[in-house]
Amino acid sequence: MIGAGYVVGFTIFTGTILFVFLMIAICFLVQRTSAYHHQQPAGTVPVHSINNFHPGIDEATIRQYPKLLYAEAKLHQGNSTSSCCSICLADYNDTDVLRLLPDCSHIFHLKCVDSWLRLHATCPVCRNSPLPEVMASVEVTS
Repeated sequence: MIGAGYVVGFTIFTGTILFVFLMIAICFLVQRTSAYHHQQPAGTVPVHSINNFHPGIDEATIRQYPKLLYAEAKLHQGNSTSSCCSICLADYNDTDVLRLLPDCSHIFHLKCVDSWLRLHATCPVCRNSPLPEVMASVEVTS
């Protein structure tokens, strides 16, 4: 026969498990209902939409930055030329097309830095802005 202590223990354990599942179900339903009521009406765009934010540099400006082959960069800059792209970390080949950023003169693979500059308006290495108007406004306020 099963002892009275076992029955009481089993009842408490089962009650506790049921209580925990009930609390999880209630929390889930409250969260789901709350999220449903806070949705934007159909067809509206939130003010803080990512589509309204353009932190990078426009395509026309990026295309104005000089392009060169890695072999040419080695000739002009000598031993001070980096041997790998700081964005993708791949070594440069002599035939790789690179983009030279103005002012800081850092070089990167063309595809790597163009993608970077569309999202960020600064050099990936020194964080200086290659935009002339930004540089001019910094000089005026300094």
